[in-house]
Amino acid sequence: MTVYRVVYGPAEQPVTEEIEADQIVEEGGIVTFFKGDDAVLRVQKAHIHNLPDLPIQS
Repeated sequence: MTVYRVVYGPAEQPVTEEIEADQIVEEGGIVTFFKGDDAVLRVQKAHIHNLPDLPIQS
């Protein structure tokens, strides 16, 4: 399983989390990190600061 460092939230107070996930899916402007069949984090795509560094499956 891959560990992703995700930076999201307002620019003046971003949150950094390390998420263990085996799949990342973007749908309808929402990015969801999955571990197996469970969604472990959902974030609006526009709020992720390091999105270009994350692999996304649509």
